[in-house]
Amino acid sequence: MALPSFSRVNRIVSIQDPANFVALSAEGLRSSKALPRASPQTILFLSWGDAKSRYIEKYTSLYSELYPEAKIIIVETGMADFFWRPESNQRKLIEPVVKVLSELDDDTLLVHVMSNAGSTRWAKINKIYHQSTGRTLSSAVTILDSAPGRAHFKQTWASLLQSLPRALLPRIALGFIFGTVLCIMHLGMLVLPGPDVYDSMRAQMNDTAASVKGTPRCYIYSEEDEIIGWEDVEEHAKDARRKGWSVEQVKFQGSTHVGHLKQDPEIYRQAIVRTWSRSSKL
Repeated sequence: MALPSFSRVNRIVSIQDPANFVALSAEGLRSSKALPRASPQTILFLSWGDAKSRYIEKYTSLYSELYPEAKIIIVETGMADFFWRPESNQRKLIEPVVKVLSELDDDTLLVHVMSNAGSTRWAKINKIYHQSTGRTLSSAVTILDSAPGRAHFKQTWASLLQSLPRALLPRIALGFIFGTVLCIMHLGMLVLPGPDVYDSMRAQMNDTAASVKGTPRCYIYSEEDEIIGWEDVEEHAKDARRKGWSVEQVKFQGSTHVGHLKQDPEIYRQAIVRTWSRSSKL
């Protein structure tokens, strides 16, 4: 179900257009008029796995308050994408997003990535976006919340448990099925050559291009996160800084996975404002 004031484009994509923008057409998404540099024209919010609407709304409400003239696009993800939704189906679902992004200038876009689920969604969108335009999402101002991590079995299992139903019997049954599949996948990672999906995603995010030099990026994380290792986040941030991004790290104390906004809304809010404000000085 779409959030209030959002129009549902398909099962994973929703969009909110302010009143002074072009509305959603029958053909899909259309870009809006240019905005002053003080505000992003479009905010792309990539949610964590199986995130409930009421929790996503806390972030979209924050952005509506900060940047009321910006269009907000939500892209969701979940266990279905991870385990059984075909790649061709996923590509079709995100094509409307790529269409609107291709009509924007890189410096009018703010991307907000949540967890590894949002990060892998970022990688899929980025791949099609790059094929279509020759540009990369890495050139956009980016907030990375609890991301990006690596494919550690214990942490992936902890993430999966959060997505299972609370009812005991379905939880046990699905836990057994998904746990078995997860074991097979991780065994395959050990014996097959080449990077896994998370390593590929992390590399994509830090793929260098002339246009990324000085582009602001903010990593929001904590040591208490049981799903994303803080060492993995800091390693990625260090590599991004070395390759030319303007990196800020906001390390919360005591907050759990994707729980940093709840822990301290004002610190979270100011991190977003600072990150976007740095982009206006480029």
